[in-house]
Amino acid sequence: SGPLDSEGICMGKNHRNLAGHRIQAARALHRPALTQDDLCAKLQVKYQIDISKNGIFRIEHDDRYITDIELVAISEILGVPVTWLLGITETTFQ
Repeated sequence: SGPLDSEGICMGKNHRNLAGHRIQAARALHRPALTQDDLCAKLQVKYQIDISKNGIFRIEHDDRYITDIELVAISEILGVPVTWLLGITETTFQ
């Protein structure tokens, strides 16, 4: 990690998203825990959003952009606020 800007965003590398590491954490904390495959399936069935397991991996490892529509859907599936996924708030309760 590198230095933070005035909003607490790491300036040390080229970020493709802010939410990836929290998506990964929320999947693990979800009960029952969700695999990347589970998340892909729920995105497809409930929201008609096609993201592959590799796409989820790349989002979680800051190597793929995430759209606002994808972020809202993931937030709803995982039961955490978008603001938490973005690192704006620290509470995971909606």
